[in-house]
Amino acid sequence: MIQFAKYHGCGNNFIIVKEEDARGQDYSALAQAVCSTATGIGADGLIIVREDPQLEMVFYNMDGSRAPMCGNGIRCFAAYCFDNGIRTEKVYPVQTLAGEMIVNMMETSPFLVKISMGKPSFKSADFGVLNGSETFLDQQLETTEGAFTVSSCFMGTVHTVVWVDEFPSETAAGQLSNHPVFTEKTNVNFVKRIDSKTLAIKTYERGVGFTFACGTGACASLVMGLRQGKCESKVTVRLPYGQLIIEQLPDGEVTMAGPAVRVAEGTYIQEEI
Repeated sequence: MIQFAKYHGCGNNFIIVKEEDARGQDYSALAQAVCSTATGIGADGLIIVREDPQLEMVFYNMDGSRAPMCGNGIRCFAAYCFDNGIRTEKVYPVQTLAGEMIVNMMETSPFLVKISMGKPSFKSADFGVLNGSETFLDQQLETTEGAFTVSSCFMGTVHTVVWVDEFPSETAAGQLSNHPVFTEKTNVNFVKRIDSKTLAIKTYERGVGFTFACGTGACASLVMGLRQGKCESKVTVRLPYGQLIIEQLPDGEVTMAGPAVRVAEGTYIQEEI
């Protein structure tokens, strides 16, 4: 039996477990088991809270694949740490596979946090693209539903941004995510420009499918929009279950501010995995 909590950030939901309660587990198998909506608790991903030697967020997608970072996940991680007395100071670092992220708690009731998400990289080598050029910007990719103009970067994890008037089907999104040019697959963000300060985004996450929100995807969308002159350096991202405030600072650092909500706590009665 494993003690867990479930949180969501703008509808993107996670099972959170302390490492001490899951020690000895195969985290990939555990993620698939607990995230199953049919036989588990149901979630988009599993977060392991590692406290030793440093505070670290260990993140797995629902399909068992490990991801370097998750924007909505790290806000939920911060809320969990506050709720459980692991970290109560206003500003502190969190280690991830994508590097150190800085948490800045803005409010605690309701919980609102700003995360320093680092700087984007446009180097193809940093996100596993095989196209023979240094970057992967404004490229045409074919699907069974037509061609899409895409641009990719590394923003805590690999992200591809597509500007659209209407959100496409899951079939087309999946074909872009799994396109052979991406050696590690890619998250795909379909972005509608409402105005220069407002974006609406629908993200197809590799290993998950369409989700209600993606924090790193919102950051990547702002970065691409600013590069292409489609938006200002600070935008509100509209999502079905909330909104995020994304800003790129003059030094290139990207920040994300948004909520995290505790949904449930309990005991996962483990089957054989």
